[in-house]
Amino acid sequence: MRHFFYRFRVILVYWGLVCFLPFAAHAKPTGEIIFIHPDTFKELWVTHIEDTRNARMIFRRGGEVIEKLSVQKGGSFLVFVSYAEQLQEDVFLLDKNRARPKEINLTKGRYDGVSDAAISINGDVVFTTGYTEPPEARGIYLIPNHKLHHRTPKVTLLKHVSAFGVEWAPNGKDIAYSTDSDVFLLNYVTGENVRIDRNTRFPVFSPAGDKIAVTHILPRIFPDQLSIRSLANLEPLKRVKVETPPEFAGGWRGLTWSPDGRYLIYTTQNRMKFFPDYLYHNTAVSIADGPHESILENLSQFGVPAFDWTSIGYAVEPTNKLTTLWGKLKQQD
Repeated sequence: MRHFFYRFRVILVYWGLVCFLPFAAHAKPTGEIIFIHPDTFKELWVTHIEDTRNARMIFRRGGEVIEKLSVQKGGSFLVFVSYAEQLQEDVFLLDKNRARPKEINLTKGRYDGVSDAAISINGDVVFTTGYTEPPEARGIYLIPNHKLHHRTPKVTLLKHVSAFGVEWAPNGKDIAYSTDSDVFLLNYVTGENVRIDRNTRFPVFSPAGDKIAVTHILPRIFPDQLSIRSLANLEPLKRVKVETPPEFAGGWRGLTWSPDGRYLIYTTQNRMKFFPDYLYHNTAVSIADGPHESILENLSQFGVPAFDWTSIGYAVEPTNKLTTLWGKLKQQD
């Protein structure tokens, strides 16, 4: 009888492994996101990415559409880029935890051609004016967190540059930004500014702040590769080929890193007129050489044009781990 129970237990363990391992190997990103709903582009919704049945709207604009979105990780605020009543692109602040959140216009038409905005873990806001003419007037600007609720927040110019994308590092001190073709790292406290990669765009930091991922745009206009670079020794760690259906190869919307640091998620856009019912495609790829998998299919028949995570997967060390890198980075420039 003991032999019977032993064999029975072995069989249970075997089938448990057989049934469990495929699910573990094909796990998908988890966490809470806030996304721009593509039905109107005027609504912000929140959901858990692993179970989108709980999706609910948290804010609806009465005016123009929402274009860019950045959420304060572990905090209550977010910023987005949209048009004001004067058809001027502005940066807006929103407290997502309020029952009826009301937008606050931070820039009030004072800056022409706002192209992107981001909010740090500390609540500091940066934005870029990549479309301002002439190009000499373009730059990266900072609004400190203690100025956000002023009637007219004080804005500081961090750097004159034609920047089109901006991202905060998890340490709340360093900023990655992209120009037409290169990615740079800027320390807003010291003003140090260095190029970290060429012919790339859309930089995103890993949750621990020890790596950065970018998209390669040359020789092709549409990014066909992602690469990950270590910020400890500046060495390239990995390249990942972009895999997206052919009908979605006409437009690139963005790149993000999952809170647990295990996945990169890229969003592409369908620009072909004969696919009117499905405009965006969200793809997650495992850092550990896993398959490319579609996600967020159940949120909308149009896909999701842009989203951001509400938290990071683990605590960020308070020390600035990048301060020792500036000498090495300068050698690369």
